[in-house]
Amino acid sequence: MTMPSSQTQSPPQPSSSPTFAEHNKKWKAYLLLSTTSLVNFVSLIDVFDIPFRSLFRTPTYTQHSHINLMFGIVTFLTPLFILFFDFVSCLRNKFDFATLWDGKLEGYTLLVHVLWWTFGTAFMTKAGGIAYEALNVYFSSWASLFSSIHLLDLWGGEKDVLTIRELTRLSITLPAWWAVFWSSIVTFASAADAIRIVQTPSAKKSCEFAVAVGVISAIVSAFFILQHYEFLTCCCRCCEGFETMKWLSYGGWFELACSLLVNLWFIIGVDQLTSAGQISSTITGEGKSAFGILWDDEGKDGGDGDEVANFYYIPGTNIYMSIWIGFISSVLVTVRWKEARAIKFAETRREEGDRDVDVNVENVLDDEDGDKEEEEEEEDYNI
Repeated sequence: MTMPSSQTQSPPQPSSSPTFAEHNKKWKAYLLLSTTSLVNFVSLIDVFDIPFRSLFRTPTYTQHSHINLMFGIVTFLTPLFILFFDFVSCLRNKFDFATLWDGKLEGYTLLVHVLWWTFGTAFMTKAGGIAYEALNVYFSSWASLFSSIHLLDLWGGEKDVLTIRELTRLSITLPAWWAVFWSSIVTFASAADAIRIVQTPSAKKSCEFAVAVGVISAIVSAFFILQHYEFLTCCCRCCEGFETMKWLSYGGWFELACSLLVNLWFIIGVDQLTSAGQISSTITGEGKSAFGILWDDEGKDGGDGDEVANFYYIPGTNIYMSIWIGFISSVLVTVRWKEARAIKFAETRREEGDRDVDVNVENVLDDEDGDKEEEEEEEDYNI
């Protein structure tokens, strides 16, 4: 009897086709960085096309350096170059950027992008910088920086390196404390930079108060950030007598009290710094004479010398955005505190339960050792 043809067939042989490298999973993030960089570059070209002595500028206002153009063009072309090699199969199989040097080359490149845009954003958004000539320049600068950080964070997730989520997942209030910290640093740095070019005593006092707001809120937020990572061990020693919760630690009443004080501090700061005529009343700043006459394209006021002497200039700064972000983040700490307290309380109970179990196990082992010693002593006595 003949066997069915289906049973006489030989087993399938493994395919001999070559394996192809996978596409870069971060292509959307690369495309986002390239887009924000292009917006920044094009917007800067438009800025350089207008007269450099324009409205709201002092007679000493000078041309911005064309060095600003290189920040956007570099990070516009680099992601496109990476994506070109990734989407062309023959090139990707020969030169896979995501796996070259075990992925370290990509990580170093993304780190350089973050440092590149950290310097570029600081340079363009400094007090009176070119970013305040057009808000497209301002927001695209910050968007490019955040896109670079996002790319580096995605790479860290792929390579099991420290990511933002792993850095901030210790408690539900930690991300908000980090936001308060960085916004306070930006507030402090921008105000300290603006002091050098403000022209009126009231604007200078406004800058000094902004420095105070940034420094104090940065210190408080840094304290709780370090507490999350248990760096402040000296404070923990002061709290060993408390059974349920260390009062200086996160999730305790001390954190709630400090968050409420920071909220009040930011409310005062927002009120004082964003009111009319203050350093952060607008993002782009303002400039005019005391008589309300604006400068024309030639840098002239069209009036006599008295009007020129009464001219004042408030530069554009990051303070308006950073003070509001800091305030919203501090409120978020207060809102999330109750949940953080409940999580911290559960963790403390679990740790106490684990310690009790360990103590019970040690007692049982000690009892067993004691029983064995007694049995050995009885045997020796009988002998």
